[in-house]
Amino acid sequence: MKDKFRIILADMIAQIFNLVIRTNPNVWIFSSTGNKHYNYNAKYFFEYVLSKHKEKKIYFVVNDMEVREKLNREVGNYFISSITFSGIITILKGSVWITSAGLPIHLVFDLKHRSVINLWHGVPLKKIVLLENHLNWLKKLYVKVFFSRRYTAIATTSINMLETYAASFGVPDNVVKVLGQPRNDLLSFDNKAQFNNVFPNIRGRKILYAPTYREWGETRLFPFADFNQSEFEQRLQELDATVFIRFHIENQTQQVKRVKESNRIRFINEDKFEDIMTVLNVFDLLITDYSSIYIDYLLLDKPIIFLPYDLQEYSTRRGFNFKYDEVTPGEKVYDSSKQFENAVTECLNHPSRWTNERKRADDYFNKVKFNNCKRVYDFIDSGSDLSS
Repeated sequence: MKDKFRIILADMIAQIFNLVIRTNPNVWIFSSTGNKHYNYNAKYFFEYVLSKHKEKKIYFVVNDMEVREKLNREVGNYFISSITFSGIITILKGSVWITSAGLPIHLVFDLKHRSVINLWHGVPLKKIVLLENHLNWLKKLYVKVFFSRRYTAIATTSINMLETYAASFGVPDNVVKVLGQPRNDLLSFDNKAQFNNVFPNIRGRKILYAPTYREWGETRLFPFADFNQSEFEQRLQELDATVFIRFHIENQTQQVKRVKESNRIRFINEDKFEDIMTVLNVFDLLITDYSSIYIDYLLLDKPIIFLPYDLQEYSTRRGFNFKYDEVTPGEKVYDSSKQFENAVTECLNHPSRWTNERKRADDYFNKVKFNNCKRVYDFIDSGSDLSS
């Protein structure tokens, strides 16, 4: 409650000072999820600008003091707070605000020419923002007042996504731009050394298990009535494989009752890698349910297993933008541990089985694939009409 009050007070102060502070075309402000994290597309675009365009004065908003001070030591003195006076002044000087989720400061009235670029943090397989099922009118009003009318551009990965993004964020179609996701540039790099620094003794094949978040209840791991961890680990040993479980950022504090960490099953949450994209391409197989991480993974043409154990409930509560079965190219397992083990074996031993289906889905969702940081930078820096 105290933090919320400080944020509201800071926004009120910012609203007043925004009337007199001039923006600087060389000051760019970055932010991500609730100004709490240094992650997602904003992080990787920030690092690109930092390395390639020294003439820009760039800052990243992180309100947690310990995290901010750590980043200032490790990355450089670029991290500021939106709830300190100096941070507010710096943010208001920014002529460009770049975010992955939320805004650095919420302004009700802002008549200045300031570009607000939303890079978002994934392709929306499931409904997001204004399209979410059961979203009440108050939240819709909040989104439209503080966000929708502020955006000058929202980045997507494909022309096929224009209408979905426009409806989700409450903006005209021409605000949505096919610029790609800066984080996907990481998939073209060799990230094995980074992974091995954290897991130095892991050999053999690697499987990422990344279930999505459910606001209404606990996410079930290996959701099969007949699941037996010892038997599954025996199969993994035969395959010379290790499963790495990655919870959604909102789920990482939940208590795991059914699965225990072992030599063949490991956890790879934020304490290991703040953003899984930094090592996504080291995995030989992805297991998920409804997480849009699989759309990024399509760029690698590697096998995917889907576990839609509560598909009907998830569809009713959250909703999908697409017909699930038509855009999820891979083995689907609903209720059998034996079927699941066989699917893992099949995918690891015959990874090309679903190649044609994966390529079709990739071409649909990822019209632009790599070199996204440069594309985004050129778009922002060109001074082009952002409404065109």
